[in-house]
Amino acid sequence: MTTELTSAQNRKEREFQRREQEILTAATSLFKKDTWEDVTVSQIAEQAEIGKGTVYKHFSCKEDIYARLALNFHYQLMAVFKSIERNQDTLAFMRDAISESFRFYRKNTVCAKLSSYCKRVDFKQRISPTLRAEYESLDLEFESFFGSLLQTGIDDGTIKSQPITHLMVGLEATFEGALSMMMNDSYTDFSELKEDEFVEVITSFMMNALSAEAEKTTI
Repeated sequence: MTTELTSAQNRKEREFQRREQEILTAATSLFKKDTWEDVTVSQIAEQAEIGKGTVYKHFSCKEDIYARLALNFHYQLMAVFKSIERNQDTLAFMRDAISESFRFYRKNTVCAKLSSYCKRVDFKQRISPTLRAEYESLDLEFESFFGSLLQTGIDDGTIKSQPITHLMVGLEATFEGALSMMMNDSYTDFSELKEDEFVEVITSFMMNALSAEAEKTTI
């Protein structure tokens, strides 16, 4: 009886997860439009061919759908970082990480837009406590991963000596600013660079900002 009950519970959980993924897939397809913020829960339910009430069994509000998609996106991005070859110096790893970040964001444009939107403080105050806690945990994982990496670079003299938080804030601000310019196509206002060339310019700029050797040549 216990085995049968466990099996039934497992089937129910698999069905619940399958339905949730269908909701996320439907939402993603609708969010591809320029007016993605105007998409309603009713439209998501219709796209997923389910009732609106079923959506609310999985997500308490539309913001929770945004958050789940953004969180899943960042879990995948962390997996990309962890797959990068570690048997190289810190600067080489950072260049690979920055390049892979741009590639991943450009490949997943819907989640890239959601990622930026979901970082807003007022947004995180509107999502469920469970998702908010998940965000905080994931943020700490990213900070620990790159904080340790940057500290290694400072210790071996390849990265300029600065407070880790200053380096991370600078990197994130530059990356997010570049992404915003790419999503709005505003980088073309400054030059005739193609997107690949723009990414390379920004990547090189970020690497020079990190490099202890680059700092020496400017003194």
